[in-house]
Amino acid sequence: MNQYSETFLDHYKRPRNLGDLVDSDAVAIVHNEVCGDVLRIAIAVEPDAEAERRRIIAIRFKAYGCAATIAVASVISEMVVGKRVADIDGIDNDDVVAALDGLPAGRIHAVVLGRTALREAIAWLS
Repeated sequence: MNQYSETFLDHYKRPRNLGDLVDSDAVAIVHNEVCGDVLRIAIAVEPDAEAERRRIIAIRFKAYGCAATIAVASVISEMVVGKRVADIDGIDNDDVVAALDGLPAGRIHAVVLGRTALREAIAWLS
């Protein structure tokens, strides 16, 4: 039996929003000192909206690490496009794990890395 869901494997094998975002409004690069994974996230937001009402209009990532880091970054990128920046903090580890239809406990570090990168990118917008 495979420890990863079909959804996880799909995001790992065919990551969404992989690559560079030329006209990004914010970029964050985070790394996990324990396993060595590195994640770079770039986001673009609505240019004319009030700060608290801005929505993420584009996101791209580059991941250097395990399959979980790639799959998590991919699913997070799908989860946040179209959402208001102010609502992003409401996404927690359980939401990301649920979006992947499960994740082994030993891979939660990838969720933490993904959420940290997203939060750091959003912090640059302030």
